[in-house]
Amino acid sequence: MLCSGAKAQLNPNIYAKSCPYLVPIVRRQVMNALKADTRMAASLIRLHFHDCFVNGCDASVLLDGDDSEKLAIPNLNSARGFEVIDTIKAAVEYACPGVVSCADILTLAARDSVVLSGGPQWRVALGRKDGLVANQSSANNLPSPFEPLDAITAKFVAVGLNAADVVALSGAHTFGQAKCDVFSNRLFNFDGAGSPDATLETTLLSDLRTVCPAGGSGNQTAPLDRNSTYAFDNNYFKNLLEGKGLLSSDQILFSSDLAVNTTKRLVEAYSRSQYLFFRDFTRSMIKMGGITNLVNGSSGELTSDFYSMTCPNVTVIARSLLEQASRSDVRLTAQVMRLHFHDCFVNGCDGSVLLDAALADGVEGEKEAFQNAGSLGGFEVIDEIKTALENVCPGVVSCADILAITAEISVSLAGGPSWDVLLGRRDGRTANRDDAVAALPLGPDSLDILTTKFSEHNLDTTDLVALSGAHTFGRVQCAAITNRVNNFDGINGQSDPSVEPAFLQTLRRQCPRGGSPTALVNLDPTSPDSFDNDYFKNLQNNRGVLESDQILFSSRGAPTVPLVNRFAENQSEFFRIFARSMIKMGNVKTLTGTEGEIRRDCRRVN
Repeated sequence: MLCSGAKAQLNPNIYAKSCPYLVPIVRRQVMNALKADTRMAASLIRLHFHDCFVNGCDASVLLDGDDSEKLAIPNLNSARGFEVIDTIKAAVEYACPGVVSCADILTLAARDSVVLSGGPQWRVALGRKDGLVANQSSANNLPSPFEPLDAITAKFVAVGLNAADVVALSGAHTFGQAKCDVFSNRLFNFDGAGSPDATLETTLLSDLRTVCPAGGSGNQTAPLDRNSTYAFDNNYFKNLLEGKGLLSSDQILFSSDLAVNTTKRLVEAYSRSQYLFFRDFTRSMIKMGGITNLVNGSSGELTSDFYSMTCPNVTVIARSLLEQASRSDVRLTAQVMRLHFHDCFVNGCDGSVLLDAALADGVEGEKEAFQNAGSLGGFEVIDEIKTALENVCPGVVSCADILAITAEISVSLAGGPSWDVLLGRRDGRTANRDDAVAALPLGPDSLDILTTKFSEHNLDTTDLVALSGAHTFGRVQCAAITNRVNNFDGINGQSDPSVEPAFLQTLRRQCPRGGSPTALVNLDPTSPDSFDNDYFKNLQNNRGVLESDQILFSSRGAPTVPLVNRFAENQSEFFRIFARSMIKMGNVKTLTGTEGEIRRDCRRVN
């Protein structure tokens, strides 16, 4: 059952009037469950952990169905306690029907499991909403006992937690059991070397080999903390100091090379002070319980902090990779900027420009439209960024948002303005080559046609001029301008009269009659790789490379002329309006909420 009634702002007292006996009801049911099965305490807190790390704390881990997170490898035949949550939910529904979310019940049950096992008490902030969808692919990427410390830390960082939270929350392994399957690799053939994990204490190694013999059942279990298997205390950390961590992901907190400067000191501190561990554990649990499902909670509006909890380093990762790639190809920043533009003008800003043609999926690649064929670039760096984000925030960041983020970074790296990129787009499942042909502006388009194509996306004349200013960097193929310099309006040998004569000769040398149509010309001959207002100064001097550039200034009486002059005289004003227009363009026909999908690969639908 999906529950409703939760508010967006978490508050410990949110059910004070609508379900005043919620806390004792949950506590009583958890107590009954622990009397029947002492292991259930650890199972319930694990359910909460596995819920919050996938889509946020939205109870998606409880959903059945084809995409159920229960069927993901970390949960299949491993996650427990679903029947207990069902029992608690039934009791709560009897007292307060339709009021309390399943996500809040999970959070309270996790807290009570700790308290009833001798651990710390804390006030649980409430008001979570239940998700409408599960995400099995993300659940398959939960922190794993086989991963190195940096990979585990990265997954914590991706949901707004840090290395200190890794150590404190790992302390929940002070109670519970683990199957042989998840640690037997340490006993016989660690890392394929034919020998056990050297960090594993020898007596424990011998005991575990008895429990989990080579070729034995992987479903046998061993206690995570042999000293106090069912008690919540700090013995877990004392075990790590002695090489007695059961899982590799436990022991590396103390024994790995990376731990020296990150987690080792906290392990030592918690082993000495249970009070300190309890204090930090409660802080980290509250922090983890605040991870929100921003997709299902979206109101349909884009926000600048959309990934603040689910993938807080998205912009840092994208900037690092784009900056690195642009060092070897200075054209890349303009190409990535153009990708975002060509995406938003066709079907809206939905990442459809990135899709490869796949007729089996009904996808007609926009890359094959003649405005794009052989001229769009930057796909490889978008793929690289997507792969990096999938590694740390799987199934979270859309390809459409990556395009919006990298467009802003590209402009900034080239010396242009920065702006708050609004995020929360989802990816489309189709592309449309015919729409790309019809909707994208063309070099020979008249000013009326250009204005119409922009107005169809709710962009006005000011947006047209400001966004055309992106031609202050980048290149264009000779195929786009040869008619203008050699055969204007079909008159062989004639040129566009609006081209300044000396500049015309330069263009003819760069793009001679019969020359290569794919040869490149700088869109801004003055500063081709810098984002500035030289583009508008060029138009004033009749040195616009494309016809669709020059007509902004050369069309007598056109409303675009004063805007060109305004931006040519004041670069700060151009930057201000350009940023505003980019935000406006980025809102064109966006998919949000449960529309579309989050593609795992930007080149194909899921």
